[in-house]
Amino acid sequence: MGEVINRHPSSSIEEEKKARRRKIIKQLPIKKFEIRDSLIAQLCEQNPHIRVVKHIFAAALIGLFINTVIHGFSERGELNLGLNVIATGLAKFHWVPPIWITLNGCIILCYFGFNVWARIRINMPLKSPNKKLWDSIWLLSLAAYYILQFRVISVVVTVLKLPIATSSVVCLEQTRLLMKIHAFVRTSAEKVINFKPHSDQKLNLASFKHFLYFLFAPTLVYCDEYPRRKSIRWNLVFEKTLELVGVIFYYAFLVERFIIPNLKDMGLRSYTIRELGMMAFDNFAVGLMFLLLAFYVVIDAAQNLVGELLRFGDRQFYLDWWTATNYSDYFRMWNMVVGDWLYTYIYKDFYESIVPGSKTVAKLTVFLISAIVHEWVLTYIFGFFFPALFLAFCFVGGCLSFLRIPKLDIVNIIFWYMLAFGCGLLSSLYAMEWFIRANVPIENATLSDFLVPRLFTCDCIVY
Repeated sequence: MGEVINRHPSSSIEEEKKARRRKIIKQLPIKKFEIRDSLIAQLCEQNPHIRVVKHIFAAALIGLFINTVIHGFSERGELNLGLNVIATGLAKFHWVPPIWITLNGCIILCYFGFNVWARIRINMPLKSPNKKLWDSIWLLSLAAYYILQFRVISVVVTVLKLPIATSSVVCLEQTRLLMKIHAFVRTSAEKVINFKPHSDQKLNLASFKHFLYFLFAPTLVYCDEYPRRKSIRWNLVFEKTLELVGVIFYYAFLVERFIIPNLKDMGLRSYTIRELGMMAFDNFAVGLMFLLLAFYVVIDAAQNLVGELLRFGDRQFYLDWWTATNYSDYFRMWNMVVGDWLYTYIYKDFYESIVPGSKTVAKLTVFLISAIVHEWVLTYIFGFFFPALFLAFCFVGGCLSFLRIPKLDIVNIIFWYMLAFGCGLLSSLYAMEWFIRANVPIENATLSDFLVPRLFTCDCIVY
């Protein structure tokens, strides 16, 4: 009896300590939506000199177009307008609409499935032993759905042999929709679990109309209500549509003028390490242009276009990442659409609940998940496994993000150089591997042929 009495206070003390530790952990702030324009739009409006930067890029596009046409005519006697690259990349695009409709249909089924779980759960007795079982069944079903989605899309893209641009649309859209449904379920499930049926509290679940709006809104963070603009600015819609088309041609010209001529013979002849190194350095500026164009077309033009059509108020899709001096600031400010999702549903959950108080574990988890998803997307866009970006994310970006570097002009210059060099190197490596596999295809390829980079195994490098 005395032994029991001695144990009881100690166990209660331990529980008190745990409860005190939970209270000490600071609750991280949540995303606040408000009506505001994107940063580039604000800068262009406030300072007309900033608009000149856009004019410079437009002039460079015109110059690159003229250069590509003259170069193609003088070498091959044909007018090359970049249409061949676009047509090749977007071949089999007729598969995109049925795949997209199927993906959205599955997401809508998830919405109704969630409502079934929620309605039945709130009507269960407060201390019902079946609640845990009911929750576990649906949680496992959701996890299985995530895995199945990734697996099915990887098979579809591989079997249909979709080219780079077409497979990009499919893989990125599938990833976007999975992030959407996770955000909706994670936010709404918390309300259902905390709901007390016999209180004055009212459970407000998202209407189907609001859920559909969230699916298309330019945000990955779910909220019961978003600030909306009063009207659509059709001049902005026209401007962003024109920019989207222009950037697509910009990409085509860069590939046609710089990537294809330098790397088209990969796999057909031997290259020395010196030659490959020079090609990688030659793509320094091209890699930087790829990065800037990807930022502008995906994070600024496309998001602003969709946001304007939906009258979505909050256009803070990025911050002034170009002033960054370290990778931590860069990753945080470069793409806030994805960054807000990672912060809200990965970093915040790990820091507050899974590994309470550990910013390091939360940060490393964000980098690991981001690296895995990026690598999955690139693997099925290109049709082969080449983990260069994964290594860059985990061991370069991940490790360097912990360094605290002073915000000096010289450091910003070094940061931009490293960013440009890294993008050029990655562009070269993925292009080399792609041309090798295109020029020397393997019949009846095995899993090892898919996983092992042929750049290092095809004897096309002379050491």
